[in-house]
Amino acid sequence: MGNNVSRRHHLLPQTWLEGFAQNGVLTGRRRSGGRDFPVSVIDATVVSQFYSNPVPEPGEDGQEVEKFLARNVEGPAAAVLQAVRAGRWPLAQDEETVLIRLLAHQLARSQAFRKLGKHVEDHLLPLITALEITKHMDEGTDQPLSPGERKRIIERVRRNPPAIENLLDPRRDLRQQLRIADRTEQTLANWQMILLRANRPLLLLADSGVVVRRPDASFSPYPPVLPDDAEVLAPLAPHLLLILTQRPDRHNDRQLTPKKAGKVNRGALALCHDAVYRQPGHRWPKGATLLSEPPSLLSPSITISPAAEEDTEQPMRHASISHQRLAQLVTELGG
Repeated sequence: MGNNVSRRHHLLPQTWLEGFAQNGVLTGRRRSGGRDFPVSVIDATVVSQFYSNPVPEPGEDGQEVEKFLARNVEGPAAAVLQAVRAGRWPLAQDEETVLIRLLAHQLARSQAFRKLGKHVEDHLLPLITALEITKHMDEGTDQPLSPGERKRIIERVRRNPPAIENLLDPRRDLRQQLRIADRTEQTLANWQMILLRANRPLLLLADSGVVVRRPDASFSPYPPVLPDDAEVLAPLAPHLLLILTQRPDRHNDRQLTPKKAGKVNRGALALCHDAVYRQPGHRWPKGATLLSEPPSLLSPSITISPAAEEDTEQPMRHASISHQRLAQLVTELGG
């Protein structure tokens, strides 16, 4: 797995999928259709060119992100996943670090996170463009725009946004994915890791692998946003649930009961992008429903008000990246 540089990119590592497979085969169920189908771990969660650099340097293959994930994230995690499934627990500190890195990247390398980035751009870029237009208009006249005129211009541009997609750096999704994964890893490093076990298959696996459960017991469609008191849930096998939490007292019994598994499965069903997977022979959970569409994202609430002071713009600064090779990769991608 560590040397996999194929352009058929897995959203979930094959080693993770193997924990739910029998003889290399999973049972899948897609949102569209809702019927079970067999699929190999080689073909499950595959998206063509998902991590490819769209503007590679001359002589390069554009697979630097895929290579990084295979060598620095998936490869080291493979042995740890296999050890956990074989019954080894607790883990050494360095092994926990490897798993935390894997989960952090899973939150940022998903279709849902890519969709969230597009959602934010669709709402914020027209607003930024409108603000630049009003600023230019203010600079070109002795009389600044009134608040009412400014608001009308901004609303007009938001309703009919200019076509600026081709002006944006096509590598921005990859840079954001890597930056957010590193930031999420730093956050999760301070959380506690718990493993719950069952004596039979209970868990479904979403095509993102992990889900975020919010404090009100709902599931967040905004990965990798981690609200206070949230938990990251990661099924590692049909009978093994890994939890990252700041409240380990919630899970003192360390048992994965059918009731707890049902709650986790609801998150997988709600937040999967295309499909959920389970071990062959594991019956579809009673009462479980997979809707035809993933949850829609809410439009942000935007308030426009005059700035308190003039000339207060500050250059945007990104948080420093802790992983040396990742930081180098982001720089290579134009970051």
